[in-house]
Amino acid sequence: MDCLNKPRIRSGSRSILSSDLYNFPAHNQIGEQSHKSQPEFEILIDNLPAVVFKGYIDGTVDFYDQKVENLTGYPKKVFESRRKKWTDLILAEDLPKAKTAFIKALKTDKLYTREYRIKNNKKKIIWLQERSTIICDQNGRVQHVIGMLFDITQRKQAEQAIEEGQHFLSSIYTSIQDGITILNSDLGIVQVNPTMGKWYTHAQSLVGKRCYQAYHGQEIPCRPCPAHRTLATGEPHYEIVARKDIHGKCSGWLEEYSFSWRNNGNGKIKGIILYVRDITARIKSEDAVEEGMRKLKKTLNATVTALAATVETRDPYTAGHQGRVAQLACAVGQELEVSRDLVEGLRVMGYLHDIGKIAIPTEILCKPGKLSEYELHIIKGHPLIGHDILKEIEFPCQVARVVLQHHERLNGTGYPSGLLGQDILLEAKILSVADVIEAMASHRPYRPALGLEKALEEILQNDGILYDSDVVRACLNLFTEKGFTFK
Repeated sequence: MDCLNKPRIRSGSRSILSSDLYNFPAHNQIGEQSHKSQPEFEILIDNLPAVVFKGYIDGTVDFYDQKVENLTGYPKKVFESRRKKWTDLILAEDLPKAKTAFIKALKTDKLYTREYRIKNNKKKIIWLQERSTIICDQNGRVQHVIGMLFDITQRKQAEQAIEEGQHFLSSIYTSIQDGITILNSDLGIVQVNPTMGKWYTHAQSLVGKRCYQAYHGQEIPCRPCPAHRTLATGEPHYEIVARKDIHGKCSGWLEEYSFSWRNNGNGKIKGIILYVRDITARIKSEDAVEEGMRKLKKTLNATVTALAATVETRDPYTAGHQGRVAQLACAVGQELEVSRDLVEGLRVMGYLHDIGKIAIPTEILCKPGKLSEYELHIIKGHPLIGHDILKEIEFPCQVARVVLQHHERLNGTGYPSGLLGQDILLEAKILSVADVIEAMASHRPYRPALGLEKALEEILQNDGILYDSDVVRACLNLFTEKGFTFK
């Protein structure tokens, strides 16, 4: 229609065309602007991270965005020709919720966002987020829907992984038989797992109380307290503490491990994670084992003493020799700073080193004069006899071997095997020196006591030849510097 025939609107004394009033461009100008904006519009659509569509209430969709083919695997024309409805792609279990979101938007502001799954042409499940606007005419009738479809499959997979991880951690938190307590920086209980609740039913509710109030019935923090130390140092700490009942009495024992709970933003400590393990059964078991070991040790000591006494009844002239050798051997071991177990082993070896003499005829053991070569040969067999007696007994140390070696000498002149120094056990080296000193310092049927001075002179003269140098020095230091005497 010619613009001159359009109605005129007066404004004061001036009349203008209605087209002027609304600033409508001429027809040819509209065509030009539309033609110019079309490529720009297509570039915008192509670069959006979503599929743009225009759809209808019956589920059909007119897609003018090429990206729909990559998203669904179906040709664009399948949708534009309305041979396939968009709702055909939505999973059946998601369709009711998607329809509900549409109906709700229809009744309100005509805007909606909904998430659902579709199945592409290769049967792969894809999660989508749809953001749409319902377009209605002046009478409120739905004309069409304009919106965008975002592929959120990766986000959903990540959310599912996080949810599964949280569920896994939650399952551990609620089902673990150890206790977990979350404390704030004031040692106030923020959260506990069910196990802590079972242990301290008399202190319910735990949350909100200070840990020392709820768990220990105190009004001041415990000392030592691993949680308090972790707050101060930021490092993990550990402590064994008593678990108390409603009357404040010890009802068991707990291992407490404290770890810092830090702020994700600045890394500052905001509280403590307290991991607690009930070790009551373990403590009782350890106590039972320890008591058993005490009884076993007592039995062993009694057995060793009885065996030593048996030998001494056959050789009354050397009564007490084995006990004194054991005493000196233990003192030398301590001077050499050997282990506590080795010192205990030396005591047993000292008491039993001459047990082989039980097989030696009494007339030889108690002979007041010099022994014949044959008698001396019999005497020298007592280490081997002692070894054979003891070898089947499972001592906690090498008792049988040391008894066998206690008359060996560094230069190979000892008996029964003529071993050299490197082949002789340290315990045997210690025992041999203690045996020589005690024997020389004491009375024997065939000679009077030679005295301690002669005994010390003997080991000093043969230092490094017959006797180990470290053992000799330790022994000399005991007598000359520390005043050692036989009890």
